[in-house]
Amino acid sequence: MLVFVCLAALCFSTLNLSAQSAVTLDINTNDAGRLIPPDFCGLSYELKLVLTNPATGKHYFSPKNKPLINVFKTLGIKQLRVGGNTAERAGVAIPDHADIDSFFAFVKTAGVKAIYTVRMESNSPIAAAEVAKYVMDKYKPLVSCLTIGNEPDKAWKYPAYLADWKKFAATILQYAPDAKFCGPSATQKHVEWARDFANDIGGSNYLAYVTQHFYPMGGGAAVSNATKAVAGRERLLSPEMYSVYQKFYDVFGPAAKAKGVGFRLEEGNSYSGGGAEGVSDTYAASLWIVDYLYWWAGHDALGLNFHTGEKVMRGLPGPDRPNVYTAFTTASDGYTMLPTSYGMKLFNLGSQGRLVPVNIVSNADNVNLAAYATLTNKTLCVTVINKGFGATAPAASVTINSGMPSTQARVIYMSVTNGDITAISGITIGGAGIKDNGTWNGKWTSLPAADKNGSITIMVPAASAAVIKLQGR
Repeated sequence: MLVFVCLAALCFSTLNLSAQSAVTLDINTNDAGRLIPPDFCGLSYELKLVLTNPATGKHYFSPKNKPLINVFKTLGIKQLRVGGNTAERAGVAIPDHADIDSFFAFVKTAGVKAIYTVRMESNSPIAAAEVAKYVMDKYKPLVSCLTIGNEPDKAWKYPAYLADWKKFAATILQYAPDAKFCGPSATQKHVEWARDFANDIGGSNYLAYVTQHFYPMGGGAAVSNATKAVAGRERLLSPEMYSVYQKFYDVFGPAAKAKGVGFRLEEGNSYSGGGAEGVSDTYAASLWIVDYLYWWAGHDALGLNFHTGEKVMRGLPGPDRPNVYTAFTTASDGYTMLPTSYGMKLFNLGSQGRLVPVNIVSNADNVNLAAYATLTNKTLCVTVINKGFGATAPAASVTINSGMPSTQARVIYMSVTNGDITAISGITIGGAGIKDNGTWNGKWTSLPAADKNGSITIMVPAASAAVIKLQGR
């Protein structure tokens, strides 16, 4: 079980370290919990991206796309889902064999596994089965699961959907007996579908896990001006978000656990509809995404796939809209990293191993701080996120009591110029940004080893996050 630290927000500048507040964390390294799956942090794309780009004649997902492969490896992305609205729209072509071949060649080269969506709406079970057979016959080791349809609650009532889903699944299994499915991939408006699906399909040997979509901040279009963006950033970093996550989890999480099946949020981000400008595309989202990933890791999720891409490709009449929650966007020499990618990278640096409990034992000034820890063999990683921001938010002087004397201690920080949570650039990890070609050369900083009682103190400025790595004796 993961115990997290979350307290009320104050304000400060990351450059003003004279304002400091003491925080003490106790970590029980003898009570290691679940192993965070290596593919926990994933990305989600519209299925349309599997198709050949009509403007260039090339595939986005191609083993020749070296910068994109570098990005996946640098960020630690091990899971790739393709689906979204364009998976279900009659006006969007279903990927052909050449498209699928290019996609899975990329998957293999990037070292990831894929969730692949087959069309359900306005499609026949046999047509879906033919696609599934091709995928499974050629690429079974690279497939995490097949999804039948996307957000079916937009077109079906649950009983009718379940009956049709069973027809599709049965036909696919005739063509591809080794297929494993995940679903129902419903919108968050009908999260109860994930509960019902777990109850109805859970225990079947062809169900890999339950999937669900979640955008905890709601629709991005509601953030329509600068004032609302300020409120959005404040809320994104506030402790009240934990109750939003918990309420959502409580609808389906216990049911999945009772049926012995895992679950994955295989599409989501901060806001839906491409995100909220001034929130999803800022450094505030970098801090949020680290915290969000750990919260769900501590609540038994198999992983999260953050929906991304250059535009919101709805597959509907009218132009596609710009996407502001995207992790990275195309540049002339590769991909420009945007704020959410930095949060993914920091999570990757600290999340290797088993979760261990973190307990707050003192925080007199109520710093808005979250802390998590993982243990691998004798290496303890403690991730501390100081979510306070503004002119008066204090730096946290964090004392970590692990009871594990160390032979070596290092720290790496995620920060931004002037601690500006509105920034969309200038973010670094270990003093370096991630280059357009997908490479990163950030550096860890050595610290004095923990004392004989396993205690060490580290400064974490406001609007920053740190991974402290302790090598035990």
